[in-house]
Amino acid sequence: MMNFFDETILGAGWAGLLYAQKDLKEGIGKISLIEADRKDDLGGLLKSRIIDGFTFDVGGSHLLFSKDRSILSEIVKLLGENCSIRVRNNFVYYDNQFIPYPFENGIYKLSPEKRVRFVKGIIDSMLYRAKNRDWRPETFLDWITGFFGDYIADEYLIPYNKKIWKRPLEKMAADWVFTPGRLPFPDIEAIIKSAAGIPYIEYGEQAHFYYPKRGGIQSLFNSLFDVVIKEGAEVVYNERIINIDRLSNGNFSINGKIETGKLVSTIPLPEILSLIDKDKKNGNLASKFDYNSVVIVGVALNSKTPDQTTVYIPDPDVIFHRYTWMSSLTPPLDPNKSNLKAQITIPKGEKIDFDKIGSKTVKNLADIGVIKNETDVIFTKVWVNKYGYPIYTLDHNDARNEAMSVLNDYNIVSVGKWGSWHYWNMDMIYGVINNVK
Repeated sequence: MMNFFDETILGAGWAGLLYAQKDLKEGIGKISLIEADRKDDLGGLLKSRIIDGFTFDVGGSHLLFSKDRSILSEIVKLLGENCSIRVRNNFVYYDNQFIPYPFENGIYKLSPEKRVRFVKGIIDSMLYRAKNRDWRPETFLDWITGFFGDYIADEYLIPYNKKIWKRPLEKMAADWVFTPGRLPFPDIEAIIKSAAGIPYIEYGEQAHFYYPKRGGIQSLFNSLFDVVIKEGAEVVYNERIINIDRLSNGNFSINGKIETGKLVSTIPLPEILSLIDKDKKNGNLASKFDYNSVVIVGVALNSKTPDQTTVYIPDPDVIFHRYTWMSSLTPPLDPNKSNLKAQITIPKGEKIDFDKIGSKTVKNLADIGVIKNETDVIFTKVWVNKYGYPIYTLDHNDARNEAMSVLNDYNIVSVGKWGSWHYWNMDMIYGVINNVK
């Protein structure tokens, strides 16, 4: 006999836990979450690992900030006393030096000749838009060149984004970064000051961020997990979903073990489409969803942590597109040691050579001067996240809308970063889910 639940959520990551918390508050009866990972390996993209006293966030970069102060307050509240506020100190490694981030505000570090080229390109793009008020970017490449000018595009934004997305930028949509009426052009005051060689470092809500004092970003996940369990949700661990069937009474059967009245999915859209595809009609639709995997290379060093948080690397000869000093977030016990994580994207389906990626990362860190001596390396560790970044293909909206229509017909709610197939931060997922009816 199957166990019965009023609601079952596929995936016990950030989105799944938030949805469970919301519905528990609304008085839904018995709620279960089905998780493919083991009980000792939970966290999804919010996993952290502590190795020999070094903390690594192995699912990517997760610093806590938001334009919505009320949402940020609710997220930070989960950490309780295990929370601190930090100053973000980010850089772009360009022209063999560290340029303060955002790049257009940090060009005061460059030669006068380069400053003129960067600023002229930005001003030219502004003048063009002023004369062509109906202009709208049709592709991601259009958005980059249209708002930042050709020079900053060619020198920084195009090579950097090619490294992240591993796709032709002219074949990516622009709607995820562009909203008509909210033109995201650079700050004029910042441009003028940078052109004059005057430092101007400002990026609004991202200037400061919150982060756990200990335990890495996993401690945020653990706090929410504890809340949801305390409020009555049950978790089925180490259960990979194989079958989803509709019963004669309208309920769902999952793997023949669980019967549920309401089914909520946070797993990737192509996977849920395949699971309900009894008549093999959704294969073409599922194949339209493109993504990159993310490889995290953790490196522990016999050297002190520099005054940096994250460094972005547009250089195409460097394998990683950014690295973050984890020791600036969670310092190791020995102040003379440090650790960082480098991030590399891999296109869907491409084979991953862990040894090659690890060794190339260490070599490139030495190339740019982060590692001074081979003996400084204490250890390296590589992790992979199959689903790292959704790709905004030109037809992504049509594909997503069609997928949501199919799931709606099947009476399945699909939410979260992968359930909605959106490149959303934690705060955006929080806001969307808590408005879901």
